[in-house]
Amino acid sequence: MLSQKFESIKRQYPRLAPLLDRLVAYIQAQTEDGQEYIIPKLAAVALHLNDGEAFVLLDLLSEAGVLRRVYNVYCRKENALLATVDSPDELDEIPPHCDFCDRDHDLSDLKVEIAFTPTTDALRDLAA
Repeated sequence: MLSQKFESIKRQYPRLAPLLDRLVAYIQAQTEDGQEYIIPKLAAVALHLNDGEAFVLLDLLSEAGVLRRVYNVYCRKENALLATVDSPDELDEIPPHCDFCDRDHDLSDLKVEIAFTPTTDALRDLAA
């Protein structure tokens, strides 16, 4: 059984419980496949939701402590993950040099994507 945090969210939003169950099943499958990040756009496609609905559900789980919101920074040219940070303020601290392109990027060369990752407690619960 998943954490009390998850069960608490389902009790708080009973009409969303079926969607949250489907989302957690998706997160479990992604985690078992070795995916570190849950991307709202991909979750939306898998669950037949729009991007905004998937984001709101993921964000609810984040607020409950089941997931953690992160910001992935990619090189646009190579579509390579350069860094992951926990807050928008940390985006300013990312070094501009890209080992994939072997050059310094300016902001227009980078892409930021909001993603979610299971917390340590959630990972333990998902594995159970």
